[in-house]
Amino acid sequence: MKHRFLLLLLLFFFLENAFSQQADRCGARQADGGGQPHFFPKEVKKTMAESRAVVNIPVVVHVVWNSSEENISDEQIGSQIEVLNKDFNAGNAEIGGVPLMFQQLIADVDFHFCLATKDPDGNPTDGITRTQTNNNLGIGGAASIHYTSQGGRNAWNPEKYLNIWVAKFAGGLGGVATFPGQGPAAEQGVEVNYKQFGTIGTATNPPYHLGRTCTHEIGHYFNLQHLWGPGINSCCNEDDGVADTPVSCENYLHQCPTGTTFSCAAPDMWMNFMNYTDDACMAMFTKGQKVRMYEALNEFRPGLLTSDGCATVGVEEEVSGNELRIFGNPVSGQLRFELKSSDGGDWQLCLYNPLGQAVICEAKKANELVVIDCSHLPGGIYFLVASQNSVRIAKRVVLN
Repeated sequence: MKHRFLLLLLLFFFLENAFSQQADRCGARQADGGGQPHFFPKEVKKTMAESRAVVNIPVVVHVVWNSSEENISDEQIGSQIEVLNKDFNAGNAEIGGVPLMFQQLIADVDFHFCLATKDPDGNPTDGITRTQTNNNLGIGGAASIHYTSQGGRNAWNPEKYLNIWVAKFAGGLGGVATFPGQGPAAEQGVEVNYKQFGTIGTATNPPYHLGRTCTHEIGHYFNLQHLWGPGINSCCNEDDGVADTPVSCENYLHQCPTGTTFSCAAPDMWMNFMNYTDDACMAMFTKGQKVRMYEALNEFRPGLLTSDGCATVGVEEEVSGNELRIFGNPVSGQLRFELKSSDGGDWQLCLYNPLGQAVICEAKKANELVVIDCSHLPGGIYFLVASQNSVRIAKRVVLN
């Protein structure tokens, strides 16, 4: 469905008042001259997705606003980053409601999203830009949002950052994304309606109030199709190129199903993030979708793997002669760990929250049990980083 639906957007614009309670989950950009998203072989191949540890994805959020309401807060942006880290790491509460027949397919994608701490020029940043525009009709879903000269905001290096634009959208469109290898470099990234970005502030009206529009669009950014394939018109005759997602015809727009439902031969995976289900019913990516995203990362977006845009948190790793061992993970209350090292002396130990911000930093000696009280911290995915001179070791920590 990844096309620039210009006529559809115009239709939404003219019908906005008549259908103010309706919303389309997703629009899309298409390469100049047309073309379809890249399809890898349907067979699930062995790739780095089966062996690689967490991948750090530096994010820059471009807020393009006209009215003060559209200039969403830092806290609202932070709430969206937290949602992404839960959704892409199987840490969201909705996982528990996935039907038994699909539970063995749930994937921990191992993508960690953090607001960039370093801009393309190497300067410190909070990963947020703000641009006031004279366009009060809603520029989301239009190319102009990507260009400062047209009232939007230029992308940061799209090879090193995931650019997310947040703005008012014409009509009820919720989000737009670029598939890998399609469209100009300056337009690579994701756009999200300011009313559907995050979980607080302007994004509190059901059914798109839990941040899943952005999760869905980032799935497209990493080459995931809707479960019914490129077009809904050939019901049950196309699919998404992923072996473990059942062929589907129903998109479940404005629906929150329960139990087993069918639109083709096999039960529908209505709770998949790449469906159009209400936010409260979205819950999972599959293991096959994880492989497909890693294929896209390796082939089309490899610069993200070497980006230092989130320099505070690295990929989970062990360094020869050193080991960071956590006792009990997930963690409830107290984080207990030991840094095994042949080199004595003090190490700097920092715990980073889902936004890439250090919430606890202490100097500790190696080869001793360390206990840190985390009871005051909200639950979620954190990173424990030990550093000494040029040596860094990072481990993912899940706080309950």
